Amino acid sequence: MKRILSYVALFLSTSVALTSCSTDDNNNQEVKEVLVGKNDVTFTFNHKMFGEELKYNTLNKANGNNEQLNVTFLKYIISNFQLTDDKGGVYTYPKDKGYFFVDSESNDFKVTLKDVPAGYYTKVKFGVGVDQEKYLRGVDDQQEFWDLCKKHDLTWGWLTGYKFINYQGTFINGTEEEAGFQLHIGSHGSKLDNYKENILVSKEEIKVSDKYAPLVDLNVEVSLLLDSTDKIVLKERPYIMVDAVRAPKIMTNATTMFSVGKVTTKLGL
Repeated sequence: MKRILSYVALFLSTSVALTSCSTDDNNNQEVKEVLVGKNDVTFTFNHKMFGEELKYNTLNKANGNNEQLNVTFLKYIISNFQLTDDKGGVYTYPKDKGYFFVDSESNDFKVTLKDVPAGYYTKVKFGVGVDQEKYLRGVDDQQEFWDLCKKHDLTWGWLTGYKFINYQGTFINGTEEEAGFQLHIGSHGSKLDNYKENILVSKEEIKVSDKYAPLVDLNVEVSLLLDSTDKIVLKERPYIMVDAVRAPKIMTNATTMFSVGKVTTKLGL
């Protein structure tokens, strides 16, 4: 009898201990703030070369193609943002407001999304370039953005369309003399679609509410534009424009350049 009572006592004490641990675990779980309203999210595109800040008009070390680049400028079009929250909900930024450019020559490195709904966002999706659905709407639908891009040398003639990327400078291959390069990359009208989309995961939550207007650093490793999924050797062709072989490869490389850096939860109206 005493032995049975001992087992019962042991069982009860173990149950109490487990219940206590479970209660402690629940108490230690972080209770997230309930977010309401909407606010702006600002992305800053930080251009880097081999992990360091890209210095323009400066000769960099050689890439995997044995070529040293001296970058004069880098310009490109960013579009069609989507943000995914911690519960899997997706917010799509309005398409008619969703086309932006980044231009190192005019120091335009920031893209601001207005009135983003409250949430804890963990993924960022965007396109590089202009998608066919938008392009095929015609010039009347996008005249204002077209004119703006034209000022920043991000257009060809209308039939050819936008330059998704305009990248220029000089390079040295091995011991040869310095020579110029120009990459003007885009879709070839409606015949060849080079628009690419990119999905980035943020290690830090991007917290948005009527109180929080976050600042998000997007790091852009520019060396990957020529030396990533595909190897683009400038010595073979330093001027790449309407090129059905190399242009798609450069756009594929472009999707590997971007990553989410620091997220600053900024108090904002």
